[in-house]
Amino acid sequence: MPLVVYKGAHGSNDFPLHFAFFQAMADRGLLDRIDFALDPMLDLDYCLKLQENFPQLQLTTSVSRARRMMGFTADTIGRFYRPFSLLDHFDAVIEGPGGRIHPNYTRTDIFRLYPKVRRRALIFHSIEQDILALDKVRNSIASCDLVIPRTRSSAEVARMAGADRVVTSTDIVWYRGKLTSGYQPGSALALRTIDNPDFQNNVRDMLHGLHGLGRNFDFVRVEEPIGQEMEEKGYSTGKLDGIRMFSGDDMYQPFCTVRDTIVSCRLHTTLLALMHGNRAIMQFQIEKGTNKIREIFDDLGLTSLRVLGSEDYTLGSIIDFLEAPNCLPEEEIKAEWRGPVVLSRRVWTPWRNGWIFCKS
Repeated sequence: MPLVVYKGAHGSNDFPLHFAFFQAMADRGLLDRIDFALDPMLDLDYCLKLQENFPQLQLTTSVSRARRMMGFTADTIGRFYRPFSLLDHFDAVIEGPGGRIHPNYTRTDIFRLYPKVRRRALIFHSIEQDILALDKVRNSIASCDLVIPRTRSSAEVARMAGADRVVTSTDIVWYRGKLTSGYQPGSALALRTIDNPDFQNNVRDMLHGLHGLGRNFDFVRVEEPIGQEMEEKGYSTGKLDGIRMFSGDDMYQPFCTVRDTIVSCRLHTTLLALMHGNRAIMQFQIEKGTNKIREIFDDLGLTSLRVLGSEDYTLGSIIDFLEAPNCLPEEEIKAEWRGPVVLSRRVWTPWRNGWIFCKS
């Protein structure tokens, strides 16, 4: 069977994407026909969790002597020794789903640690136009046999970068489709912060003010240092009436039931909330220089779901929404949301005539 590297799996923030991808592979029997090896470079613990759920998965360090050597040098001298990658014998490499291909995160060849692997795929990312000015990033996208962006605009950027086989899709989390769930009173909030003292103080004011309302709130743990402050104040211990905090593998739990309202600064807390029947949603885009959330909503036909910027990210605006939430209109609720097409036979084929990713 072909041996395919799956790189980029890391962090609890993106677990809905990776779990959805491998569940889709398992449902179609592809995990028994293609050997997937997880690259643990970014997050070994996370890769081990994927293995627990999908026993067919392996680690690159268990199937490649070169990867074991790279791991050894990382542990002993604090960095990977890249020439070892020239000893690899993988049949293909996939840059797994999650996040953005954007200069803030990606400034060099996406596949630089797999220089010998010529069959490449890039799946379920937002690919943003600023990367076209970066030769190494643009060329690595153009080198792919298959690119499956999660928005129409991302697909256009991939084509402009020179990718030959581009299949427009939506986020892989939609593989599960619409879900039904029970009602749980209260609100679920996925607030975020950035490394800016004024911004962080604004988030502290939000948390203090929301606690003072005396309502039931389930919070996702905010980035540090505020996350630790929430811990110290008892958000996760039950000491605060009506207040709970979720993090790690449980961070999406409050969004998998129907709630009175959803306030979200994240993409997947909102997508999962939508899949579970939530319609009263306040969405913020805290990251600067991106329209990825707006583009995904527009592709899904959710044009009335507003995406607010940091200038509207205030305690007052959130309280106003909680008092009088706006719900998605019925015609958008009944719309047939598109699912991903990654597993179409036209796109993905098992090992046949030496090819893994279909080129025609």
